[in-house]
Amino acid sequence: MLVRDIEKAYAAFAEISWNYGPAVPRGALVHLCRRIDACKGPVRVLELGGGFSTLLWQALDRLGLLEAQVTTLLHEPGEAEALQGLVRESGIVDIRLRGLKQLTDEERERVFADPASSAAQWASFGSPVPPDQYRHYTIRNAFYDDIGLELPDHAVDVLIVDGPHGNGRSLAYPLLGLKLKPDALVLVDDFDHYPFLADMARILPHRELYRDIVGDKRWALVRLEEALPALGKEESGR
Repeated sequence: MLVRDIEKAYAAFAEISWNYGPAVPRGALVHLCRRIDACKGPVRVLELGGGFSTLLWQALDRLGLLEAQVTTLLHEPGEAEALQGLVRESGIVDIRLRGLKQLTDEERERVFADPASSAAQWASFGSPVPPDQYRHYTIRNAFYDDIGLELPDHAVDVLIVDGPHGNGRSLAYPLLGLKLKPDALVLVDDFDHYPFLADMARILPHRELYRDIVGDKRWALVRLEEALPALGKEESGR
């Protein structure tokens, strides 16, 4: 895929106004798209947070540049409704509105220590976050209250980590890591706001492909080197 093709996709929705927080930098998405192997069939994308990146996948698909299937998690009802209105007829984007819940530090460590069983028991962790706190940028240990996505294990080609706010987005790695292919691409926005890359390295070996810091825009792109192992039969029967 050539850069000019990606720019063509951007031009397809250039007139759209998006007022729900800063977008993932264009350069980050260009670097990501250039590393996708489109010859393997439909590219399965999982987005934590959405907006311009979601519209890009839709445009690439409509232009015949990349066949995609996209699942987007959002926690702001207004944002989810607005984005749903923009992708309603695409047929490739599945937007899931989720609430947030907050874990104690001890619970967070339990999730990282035993990812597979913690994902299976996720409903028993944490307490609900009041909606009036959803926009707090420094909220601790907050993640989506429902991670049931009906996606096959080891099927996701691309993970974009851009939500929710605070350090809790690192919980994506243990809770959703089983959904990622062994060589999945992971784009981490605002990678140095919290130790997002160090948290990933705890359970998902990876190599960094590129990072960029320009003004208040910062992102890192990595490729996994192995998959998160599934819950064993003996453990799942406990």
